[in-house]
This record gives sequence, C-alpha cells and structure tokens, in this order.
Amino acid sequence: MWVVFWALLLFFIIITSFFATLTTSASPALHADELHALGEIATTLGIKRLNLSDGDPCFLETLKLGGVVSNVVNMPFNNIVCDCSFNNNMTCHITEIFLKSTSLPGKLPPELAKLRYLQKIDLCRNYLSGSIPMEWASMPHLTFISLCANNLSGPLPPGLQNFKNLTFLGVEANQFSGHIPDEFGNLTSLTGLELASNQFTGSLPSSLARLVNLEIFRISDNNFSGIIPEYIGNWSRLQRLDLQASGLKGPIPDAVARLENLTNLIISDMTGINSFPNISSQVIQNLILRNVNMSGPIPSYIWSKPVLRSLYLTGNMLSGEIKSGVYLNSKSNIDLSYNNFSWPSSCQERSNINTYRSSYLNNT
Repeated sequence: MWVVFWALLLFFIIITSFFATLTTSASPALHADELHALGEIATTLGIKRLNLSDGDPCFLETLKLGGVVSNVVNMPFNNIVCDCSFNNNMTCHITEIFLKSTSLPGKLPPELAKLRYLQKIDLCRNYLSGSIPMEWASMPHLTFISLCANNLSGPLPPGLQNFKNLTFLGVEANQFSGHIPDEFGNLTSLTGLELASNQFTGSLPSSLARLVNLEIFRISDNNFSGIIPEYIGNWSRLQRLDLQASGLKGPIPDAVARLENLTNLIISDMTGINSFPNISSQVIQNLILRNVNMSGPIPSYIWSKPVLRSLYLTGNMLSGEIKSGVYLNSKSNIDLSYNNFSWPSSCQERSNINTYRSSYLNNT
C-alpha cells in the first residue's frame, strides 16, 4: 500500500515539475538583442549598475537601476512598455521607455536605435548632455520624444526632418541655441512642438507654415526676433499657444485671434500689441496678455466666454471704467493689476480679482 502511495506521489511530482518547466519555457520574453542593447543604453545614460538578471524588464515593467540618485523634488518615473505579440506571442519588443527625474548624468544614447519597435522616448528632468542622436531617425515607429529639463545644447540638427512619423517633440528647459532649421517644416505629423526656455534666436522660418496639425506650440523664454507669423492662424487645430518672453513682437495677427480651438493663449513681455485682440474661441480657458503695452478698454465680449478660468492682463495701459454686472459675477481668476482703470464708488473688491494698483486714481 505504501509502495503504491509513494509511487503515485513521485509520479505527481514529476508531472507537476514537467508542466511547470513547460509553462516557464513557453512564457514570452524580451528579444535577446534588445536585452543586450539595454546594457549599452544604460552605460551611455550614466547608469552605473543595471540589473537585468532579476526578471524580464517587460514583465517587471521597469528597469532595476543602481548608482542613480532620484530627484527628490520630482518623483522618479521609471517605466518600460513592451509589445509581446510577436512570434506567436513568444517574443517581446520594447515600445516605450520612460526614465524621468532619475538624475541620469550621461548623454542621449544612440543605442536606443537598436530598439527597432520603440515608439516613445521620455527622458525629462535629468542631467543629460549633448544633442539628439541622428541614429534615432532610423526607428520607423518613433512618434514621441520628450527631453525637457536636461543639459542638452547646441543647435537643433536639420536631420531631425528625417523623423518622419514624429507627432511630439519636446526639448523645453535645455540650452539649445541657434535658429530653428527650415527643415522642421517637413515634420508635418507634429501635433506638439515645445521649444520653450532655451536660447534660440532668429525669426521663425516660413516653412513652419506646413505644420498644420499642431495642437500645442510653446516657444516662450527664448531670443527669437521678428513678428508673430501670420501663418499660425492657419493652424486650425491649435489649442495652446505660448509666447511668453519669446523675443517676438506684435501685433497678434487677426487670423491667430480667430482660431476657434484655442484653449490657452499665453503672451507676455512683447511690444506691438496696441489694443485688446478680438478672441473668437468659445473654448478659451486661460488668456494671458501680460506686459504687452495694450491700451484702451477691455471689450465686453470677454466676460461672456463660457469656460474662461483665468484672465491675466497685468502690466498694461488698459483703461476705462470697470462696472458691476458680468465682471463682478465672474468666477474666473482675474488679474487687472498695474493698469489705468477707473472704478465706480460702488465697486467692491473680490477675492478672485486682483486690482492692485490697477487704477490711476489709487496709484498712491
């Protein structure tokens, strides 16, 4: 009886082990070439220790990093996304790599081009230097590059035009300089272009008129020259336009003011805007026209914008009497400071409205 029992038990253990081994061997895994490439990528990024023996990155959904100090202010974001549908669901390829706020001290790795199925790269808020590797242009599926808040420098290479499928390019808060290449007009799939807080110079090239799919265009805090291009008014999908301290001059083209999908229009520290623009958008949420030398009254239509949340008009020469009614009933945050308004005696302060030094009668 015991002999039979132990024989059955041994048979059960063998069968269980066999199926466990079979199941393990049948699990999808990251392609060996990409696993090797991750080691090279880590070296170029300045990662001193990368643990690839503690599990497949595709199933861990992260990279196990050593020798990296996380940014205390901005929480680190370390994420790997894979597509494991290849080779009858047996092979995985990396499609997205996010290493944000991890204090990476190296350079942008050309070796990322070895991840042939990569679609998104996000390396924001690190200490990476150098420029954008042209090797990345060989990735046929690459659509998204975000490199904000690093130490990248030099001019933007004209070769970026070869990133044919790119829909988003973000290089804010770096040290890029020089002119925007004419070739950027060939990136016609772009929906987002963020170039703010760099050292760019020169006028915006006319070739950018071809970027008709743009929804976000941010070029604040640069040293551009020339006037706001008329062709921006042809970007009918544009939702956000940031021109704070960009170096450009007004006026705001009528076609830009008539854009119907604008939710954010942010302009500051600019000359050449003489009067309040006639904003057509009924979806405008944030309107900032700060320190742009506007004079005259605020048009009454502005108080009837249905979803307006913030209106900042500080540092202009706007005038006229601010009356009660829709203005005082507004739920928006409104900054009218440092202007030349007059106030009726019945007008009372509101917590959502900043009127500090907004009246020439009270500028004492």
